[in-house]
Amino acid sequence: MSTIGLQASAAVLFGCWIMILLAMRKLKPEQPTNQSKEVEAPIDEPLESSEQIEAVFGQPFARWEHLWAKGEEQVGTIIENPLWNKVPEAYSQFRALCDQKNICIVDGNLSNVLCEHPVIHFDDCNLMSYLWEQSYSIHLVEGKSLLNLLEEASPFSLIIISVKDDGSQTLSHDWQEKLSDCGIRSLTREHLRYSYINIIWKKYEKLYVNLYEECSADSLSKMYSQGDFVNDFKFPVSVEVSSGGLYSGNCSSIKINGREYSRNLRGMNIAVYDVIDSKVEGVHRVDTFITMFEDTTVYRALPFEGEKYVF
Repeated sequence: MSTIGLQASAAVLFGCWIMILLAMRKLKPEQPTNQSKEVEAPIDEPLESSEQIEAVFGQPFARWEHLWAKGEEQVGTIIENPLWNKVPEAYSQFRALCDQKNICIVDGNLSNVLCEHPVIHFDDCNLMSYLWEQSYSIHLVEGKSLLNLLEEASPFSLIIISVKDDGSQTLSHDWQEKLSDCGIRSLTREHLRYSYINIIWKKYEKLYVNLYEECSADSLSKMYSQGDFVNDFKFPVSVEVSSGGLYSGNCSSIKINGREYSRNLRGMNIAVYDVIDSKVEGVHRVDTFITMFEDTTVYRALPFEGEKYVF
């Protein structure tokens, strides 16, 4: 056989071999790119970096920036929120912005500041009791209530609620009536320090379907696997929720596909999963032991006696 013939035969054999390999590749099932990422990283990986915290919990200074953009509120003194230190880069930028506006951030002993009786602003609801004791009245400036959060959740979304410590003390009869229309029905002010879990399917704009709701003096936990059916709703993701009142674990956990979304703070920890867009659209905490407004709410404290609640 001539050299040219051998070369031609080799080329034909090589081409056949390539075709066989390509055919075998088509027969092999393809794995989604995101599946390999899930295998590589633990699904229960905690949120550690400030970037991760901001990505899940949102920008903690957005309310302040929105307030200044409206230009309707005079702000001179702000009391630091300890949670700001979890996002140091954003907090540094916020401090710089306050310096530009000649706004003082107080992060030390409040008694030295309050003795001068200034008008102060804050977004840490834990300060309310102390400020009331100092004869300050507290006014809502900028923020959303628990009812607002439920109403603004997208239609066809999952709203998952888990209580830590206590979530009932600010649930007045007026609030209970309003919240019952949005699926919060079992928890009342009589359930001090109780555990509480609520998984709500917001089927339409004003239709809230309870998939699971329970309130107990003991710790609670509930889990649904992807594909489970409850009240005509098919779970698109796995959900694992636990709740512990002050005397039954004092903890909160909301896991969606293994990822933790509860802030594990006192009150109602809330995660909203958009079923249409297949993503968590919001993570919130409302300290319903002391307020009905979410964490990022901005308050004004006035240095004279008056009603404690004016909102």
